[in-house]
Amino acid sequence: MNLIRLAIGWLVGIGLAGSFNVPLPWWLIVATVALVGLPFDRSAQRWLALSVLCCALGGVRFHVAQPLIGPQHIERWADTDRLTLVGYVAEEPRRDDRGQQLVLEATHTRTSERFVMTEGRVLVRVPPYPPYYPGDRLWLEGDLIRPATTQRVGEFDYRAYLARRNIFVLMHRPTVIRQLDKPATYWGIKQISQFREHCRQIILRLLPEPQAALAIGILLGIQAGLPETTRTAFAATGTSHILVVSGWNFSIAAAALAALARLLRLPPWPAFWLSLAIMWIYAGFTGASAAVIRAAMMASLALLARTAERQSEPWRLLLAACWLLTLINPQTLWDLGFQLSALATASLFAFGKPVDYWLGVIRWSCHPVVDAMREALGATLAAQVLTLPLMLYHFGNLSLIAPLANIVIVPVVPFAMLLGGCALLGGLIWLPLGQWLALGAWLPLSWINSVAMLLAEPAWAVVRLPAFPLWLLIVMYVVIGGSWWRWVRDDGQVNAEAVRSSVD
Repeated sequence: MNLIRLAIGWLVGIGLAGSFNVPLPWWLIVATVALVGLPFDRSAQRWLALSVLCCALGGVRFHVAQPLIGPQHIERWADTDRLTLVGYVAEEPRRDDRGQQLVLEATHTRTSERFVMTEGRVLVRVPPYPPYYPGDRLWLEGDLIRPATTQRVGEFDYRAYLARRNIFVLMHRPTVIRQLDKPATYWGIKQISQFREHCRQIILRLLPEPQAALAIGILLGIQAGLPETTRTAFAATGTSHILVVSGWNFSIAAAALAALARLLRLPPWPAFWLSLAIMWIYAGFTGASAAVIRAAMMASLALLARTAERQSEPWRLLLAACWLLTLINPQTLWDLGFQLSALATASLFAFGKPVDYWLGVIRWSCHPVVDAMREALGATLAAQVLTLPLMLYHFGNLSLIAPLANIVIVPVVPFAMLLGGCALLGGLIWLPLGQWLALGAWLPLSWINSVAMLLAEPAWAVVRLPAFPLWLLIVMYVVIGGSWWRWVRDDGQVNAEAVRSSVD
């Protein structure tokens, strides 16, 4: 419990430093005061001082991670005449139906006068073809502009969002795009990205639409090819989470790897290293977003604890993964995908048992199908407790059909993953083999799509709620946290009385 408090203190420090612009000297003063309080004899005071110290170190880490905008930064060329920009693709491009979104690490800039060295990142919008990959060096000509800022308090601030990714300028639809020789060395990331695109092309040849787009989203985490009607249907039914790679995918992958290790009769540690390598290759293969890395870290820590025959406490795994991610990049804390992923996991840990107790009041039929539906409903309701307020704050859409949709869709997803993965593997070996195997994957994918489209049709399936301020979101979480703490306290008292009665 004490280690959990330290991790929470670290995250709170990063959040305060980034939200309220607390200067660095103040964090250093707080850290010094906390160090003075460490020698206290009382354990409670010592742990309080450690928590405050971790909070201060989180604030210091946030300030240290801020980019230094010097005289050679690319932002100085924003809102000027047309210029030439040379740089390399620094991240996995985001592709959609309209084109590609590239993050370009600038190295040189040429104006009407001369070529100069520069630094900084530029967000560039280019046509969908030809595809670009991390490490590709590009020559671009166009106009650099600063992103628009919000006009009203409470609206989404696009400029602040990009600044948290160290991006301060944009280039939309450059007039000249040339790929240069001698791409930057990217340690195999480009090859992984190219292989991911090759797998996407294979799936498109194995399955018809929209089943192919669903398989690409579930297996590869790419949503670019989804038709707008399908994307809207999944959003309306509250099932968009199955179209992205998340912790659930890694739990399924970990279970499959454990079964494979038992089948091959591998010793514990060789099985651990093999599973660890496969999971992290899969994380990089699916784009390595903050949510994916968080899930991979949690799965890796749980696998390590199981291999070392140590008890793994779920809260410690979650907070250790969050601490590692924010230690590497404090701006991860503001990534919405990371927030929803971490909150969904925490919500399952905190409210899984209360929701299961509540569902136990209802009489359920003893049948494997009913058990799977009840498990899906329990997981859906538990995960929604902490994620729903944040989703309402950002999007304002309340899906009334989500519990029913998750009951009938979620149990089918593992079959779609397994059969779709086998079809992809077969297609990589020999295309006709993959096409035969894809016949089995077509059925669960069709079920997922058809049910989502059907349940999204009623006008009452989703309700649009008005926007509400940040303070109301905070109040929601305070009420939820208080309710959970009261339930834990009452449940602990009931368990203690049961133990005493059994002893008596």
